[in-house]
Amino acid sequence: MTKTDEFKEMDQTDKQGVPREIIFSKIERLVREMQHPMTGVPVRSQKLFLTYIPSVFMGFDLVDWLMSRLNIKHLAEAIHLANLICQHGYFYPVNDTKLTLKDDGTLYRFQEQCFWPSYNQPDDIHYAIFLVKRTLRNKQKHGLEDHEQETLARLKKVLSQKWEYICKQAEEQVHLMNERKKSEKSILDSQEKAYWRVHRPPPGIVSCFERGPLANKKTEKNKNKQDLKKQTEFLQQYIYRPRTKLHQVVESLIHQCELYAEFDPFVTDVQPTNPWISDDNTFWALNSDFVEIPTEKRLRRWGISLEELLTDPMGVLEFEKYLRKEYSHENMCFWKIVQSLKRGSQAAVTNRINKIYEKYLAPGAPCEVNLDSKTLEVTYNLMKSPSRYTFDAAQEHVFLLMKKDTYRRFLKSDHYRNLLSNTQQIDQKRKFFSFGVSTRKKVVPSAGMGNRRNSGCHRTSSNVDITLNALQLSDDHPFTGKHSQSTSDLQDMQKNLALNRLSSPSESQNLVNNVGHDALSVSRMGYLSSSLDGTNRNITLTVPQPTKNLVAPWETEN
Repeated sequence: MTKTDEFKEMDQTDKQGVPREIIFSKIERLVREMQHPMTGVPVRSQKLFLTYIPSVFMGFDLVDWLMSRLNIKHLAEAIHLANLICQHGYFYPVNDTKLTLKDDGTLYRFQEQCFWPSYNQPDDIHYAIFLVKRTLRNKQKHGLEDHEQETLARLKKVLSQKWEYICKQAEEQVHLMNERKKSEKSILDSQEKAYWRVHRPPPGIVSCFERGPLANKKTEKNKNKQDLKKQTEFLQQYIYRPRTKLHQVVESLIHQCELYAEFDPFVTDVQPTNPWISDDNTFWALNSDFVEIPTEKRLRRWGISLEELLTDPMGVLEFEKYLRKEYSHENMCFWKIVQSLKRGSQAAVTNRINKIYEKYLAPGAPCEVNLDSKTLEVTYNLMKSPSRYTFDAAQEHVFLLMKKDTYRRFLKSDHYRNLLSNTQQIDQKRKFFSFGVSTRKKVVPSAGMGNRRNSGCHRTSSNVDITLNALQLSDDHPFTGKHSQSTSDLQDMQKNLALNRLSSPSESQNLVNNVGHDALSVSRMGYLSSSLDGTNRNITLTVPQPTKNLVAPWETEN
């Protein structure tokens, strides 16, 4: 049903001139779907204690139908909606006086349309006829309760002038009721009792039809037509305003926080360093608008949504490259040129609009964009009074086309995967930003070293350092046993050597160079081995013996 049909239903009035509330229209439309013989709630006759109860349904059948029809995920929400419909009198329990729905095998029956609240407005005369009619029937089955007897006595005093008419109407209805079949009589009797249970509930039970206090008539007279029009417009907008449930808002916020947490420099650790905390601007350099190879985190952010991709200039560039390979870049070009239309001088807007139309929207244009007829009609009407926002409807349509088709293919394409693979290699090479992590370096065998695996020489990047320290070690400078790459040992030993033997920095540098040269010559002849125990630390120089398989390079002809 469209909004115009709903407005028509709102404007409808019953025979007594009472306006029909919109809540009745919505509930009745749903109840009619429930009563559909094929797709509605299953209604059947039920056997209970050797008696057949006609035209009833069970509570859990109604709850299941509501959850499947309205896509309700929570059981409590479906039960709450069913209770509201029951309290308005559209169905009622057969063997219970409480207007509540239970998610079990309790039997319920749909109310006839003549008893729906939108079709009939109750008054005291009808209620008095109903009470008098029950006094004329079997007292054991249709006897009045205490509060009903008090209400009947009060109505008899209030309606004393019409009491004779009320008694005649009650007698005629009892006579017509006796002529009906037993099953029809029981159904009509239960429906009438349920109707008055809704509109005249017992004391202590709140009815959903209770009205608040009436507004002051003086304030109503002061309002003019314009005020009333504004009030009606506000109420109509308020009725059709979309309402989001609280748990949906909370779930969406949690999802957004989890999705964007790793991209927030204030929440997560930023590599190489956080520029908001330190003075290092390397992070800004790696994430500038246009770089040679973007980072992995930047590419993964493109995969969140098309909006994130289009906010990054590098993402727009790569996305356009992919679209040119697919021969579908006209949508992206149109989106970009409409974005640029929103900036610039106002005097050139009309000329730019005509150029955009001739290139992208005119019949037979060189880069014609695929738009539907409705969007084209809206765009043509807006071009009569051109502005910066003339092509907004067309731009939105093109954006949806890219979001549903080309953007998804871009995320699955080889172009995007190649970008991800390249950034992964770069991120592995940038581990030098993580200070304090020790790594082994691969050393290319130099001339004269031979095959070190056969000779038993296991040399790493610290061989020259160990050899240099071995030549200069003495009792005053014991070996600490740490790896040669430890900067603390090298600094301490070099400082002590400079203080004991040297007097100037230039002499210190010459000595270090000479010692390094001697260490390299020693490493060509043999290798150093250190034997470390708990107390003594000795370093010995071992010269390997020539073997049959080992031949020195200087002993060969080449």
